[in-house]
Amino acid sequence: MIIISRCPYRISLLGGSSDLDWYVNQKGYGLSLGFSIKLYTRVIVSFRDFSDRGILNYSSREEYKDLESISHPIIRSCLKRFNLQKKIELCSMGESLSGSGLGGSSSFSVALVKAITKLNSLELNNNEIAHFASEIEINDLNKPIGRQDQYLCALGGVNILEFKPNGKVKKYKESLLTEAIEEFSKKLYIVNTNINRSATSTLSNLKKDSRSISSIDDIRKIALNFIEKSRNLNQKDIKELLEIYIKDAWEVKRKMHGVMTKELFEIEAEIVKAEFSILKLLGAGGGGYFLTLFNGNSIEKSKSELEINGLNLIKVEICKEGCISSNF
Repeated sequence: MIIISRCPYRISLLGGSSDLDWYVNQKGYGLSLGFSIKLYTRVIVSFRDFSDRGILNYSSREEYKDLESISHPIIRSCLKRFNLQKKIELCSMGESLSGSGLGGSSSFSVALVKAITKLNSLELNNNEIAHFASEIEINDLNKPIGRQDQYLCALGGVNILEFKPNGKVKKYKESLLTEAIEEFSKKLYIVNTNINRSATSTLSNLKKDSRSISSIDDIRKIALNFIEKSRNLNQKDIKELLEIYIKDAWEVKRKMHGVMTKELFEIEAEIVKAEFSILKLLGAGGGGYFLTLFNGNSIEKSKSELEINGLNLIKVEICKEGCISSNF
């Protein structure tokens, strides 16, 4: 049997950083609002029934005799967590490198858990898949990351998430807000800065900075205020308020340690010059993708101007399915 799983990447609109476990445990809760997009990680796995060696193909290739000898930390931890002693062959493919700010690492983790559990005859829903992917990255591997990426990637569509201590995550249903965000997303583009960075390193430094708590408090408050105010608004007003609040949160985040660099300021200026409005830099900071709104008259002309400067423009499309898998 061959299992193929596909998991989208994500865009976080509001509340990012308040999902970090250390912040949630200290402050009691975090909030996140975002959606998955039509860029994917794919994982293909099958058992190697008559071999004493497993084969793993990702950005590198390795063979293994036992789980402890696996070099790739997420693969090793996933197989150990589900005690998959039988040898497997695995191949993974992705449309974005890790460190891009689109949740690529967590998309891979979710796709891997989905494939491995199905191969191991465990039927888990996507909430459970996201939980296990989070536990592997945060507790097994001690990454200083949050849980929004795994859930936004796994669940699909627009999601409003509340994070509580001990890894508990609650999803809120806000139909009008969801519809407004879906409409809002049709105007969005992401611009690749072609700068990849280590989110783990950036978030580790964030935790060490004593000013981070206050900044994250402000980011969480902006997310909470938006959610509460949107309940009394129509769709048009929600979209207008969302743009304002994303920019407000970005003004807080851009001042945080390690988020912006001299090179990113220069790229930001080029994007604005091409008639785009900057909403935020996606991810932990230091590189990745800018989330933008187009304000000009000719998208093709503006796209060409960006490409001259080595910047790639991608239209945002929401993926509603979340992580899916098939067997053959």
